[in-house]
Parts: sequence; C-alpha cells; structure tokens
Amino acid sequence: MILAKLRRRSGGGASSRTNRAGGSSLPPTPLDSGVLSCQAHDEQGRLLPDATVTVVDRLNQQIAQGNTDSYGYFVAAVPPGPHKVSVSAGGFRRKSVKVDVRVNQHVSLGAVHLEPDASLELPQPGIWKFDPTHTEIRFIARHIGMSRIHGQFRNFEGAIRVAPRFEDSRIELVIDAASIDTGVKMRDDHLRSEDFLDVENYPRLRFSSDRLSKVRGDNWVVNGTLTLRGTTSPVELETRYLGNRRWQGPGFDSDVRVACDAKTTLRREDYAVNWQATLAKGIAVVGPTIDIELGVQAVLEQ
Repeated sequence: MILAKLRRRSGGGASSRTNRAGGSSLPPTPLDSGVLSCQAHDEQGRLLPDATVTVVDRLNQQIAQGNTDSYGYFVAAVPPGPHKVSVSAGGFRRKSVKVDVRVNQHVSLGAVHLEPDASLELPQPGIWKFDPTHTEIRFIARHIGMSRIHGQFRNFEGAIRVAPRFEDSRIELVIDAASIDTGVKMRDDHLRSEDFLDVENYPRLRFSSDRLSKVRGDNWVVNGTLTLRGTTSPVELETRYLGNRRWQGPGFDSDVRVACDAKTTLRREDYAVNWQATLAKGIAVVGPTIDIELGVQAVLEQ
C-alpha cells in the first residue's frame, strides 16, 4: 500500500533515520520528498481503521490517498510544499488540516479526531415499512468458477420495528421465493425447482433479526436468522446506515425515509441446497457461497 512508496529510492535514495534503540523509525524515502503521517480517532479517542486520507497540493491536485491501517495509521511520501490533508470515515464529518512538508523531513499530524455526522440521526420509534419500489434484494453467485451471475427477488415485504433504544429494534423480512429473477427464464425455472429453492414446498424465505450492534460511525452489525427451504441458520449482516431524508416524489406525499445498505455471504450447505454438478476437471458449476446485497429504503407507517 502506501508503505511501498516509502521503500522506493530516487537517485540513490536517502538513508533511514534511526531511533535510539538502533532500529529504523522510517523506511528510506526519495531524496526529493518528505513524509507525512497521521492517526485517525473517533470522538471518544478510539482508533479508526479504514478511514480515508486524501492529500492535495496548493493547486488542489491529489498527490496521495489511502486508508488507515488496523491501528488507524496513515503514512505517505509526498512532494515538498504546502498541502491539505483531509481525513474522512463513514458516519463522521470530514476533517481537513493544512501542513507544510519539507524535503527529507517527517511531518506528523498526530491524532486526528473525527466528530460524528449529525445527518445520520437514528429514526424515531415506530414501524418503518420497506418501500418496495426503492428497495432491492440482490444476490451474486459464481458460475463454473469464472463469471458472476447476478439476480434479485422482485416481491417481498419488510419492516423495521424501531425501539426507543435503537439496539433493541427488530427487522422482519418475508421474500416470495418464486419471484427470483436472473434475466434467464430457463435458469430461473431451475432455481425455483427442488434442486434449489423448491418454491412449491417452501414458497417463502424469512429473515428475523435478534440483535443490532453498532460498530462505529455508520457501521452496524445485524444478527438474525434466515429460514430457507425449511432450514433456519444464523446470519450476520454488515450494515451501513445512510441516514434519513425528507422526499416527495411524483404522486407521493412528502415523507421521511431512512435507508441502509447491507451485505452477507450464505453457504448453500447451511440450507440443504446441495445440488451440484461439476465439469470434467472437478470445477463446480455453481459455487458453494452466495453473496447477498440489500439496498433498503423504509417509510414510517402512519
């Protein structure tokens, strides 16, 4: 990643600076650059991994960008001169700092604390119904270990029962199994058969949450169970809360909507979906896992 830049030498390079213990405090850097570093924290001082750090020069041209590591650190070799460093992360307000970098010097911004984004206010208590015209339930499967097959379920009903303490909220989702759609009728008919969804005997897929946990910023984990083909297995959804907006579309009354994106990976064997065919080299026609993606908009029930 960014550290690779620090290992490059220009015109023979510069020797590493050493600490008092005799080890290298920084890798060799190009002779015509300096080093810039920072560590991202949230408002409570906790480390922020995967925060995005962007560095632009005085002409507003991007000269470096990367994500903080698991300890919240970012480091890059950059040209000398005045720069603006911006640190952003989901669920937090962007923070920008101006710095002056000099040749063969290390400029550390130290701890950069990000404040929560007020626009991500959690929804008020009540029953929030999924808007089917602005919600998608998609899936991706591997075919013969090469291409990806994309599809979605067209018919479903869902609701979020928001509790006074948001972590106590519950999500219920019922999907019409026969509404599966990959754009190819022959394939869809096979997916509806007893080899896969067996819609004649199991017409519904059901998801029910039992715990909502905040990770950081706009990141949540939704734990629950999915029932498919009569088999119930635990599911963990990585969820990004997108906040709420007031919207009035053609033919709609003005209303407040909340939205989120969520994803998980299911193993077919957990639901006894064991149909399998292989190619001559033993390659499975259908992969063992299915990626699930949800884009949800919900409206408060009046």
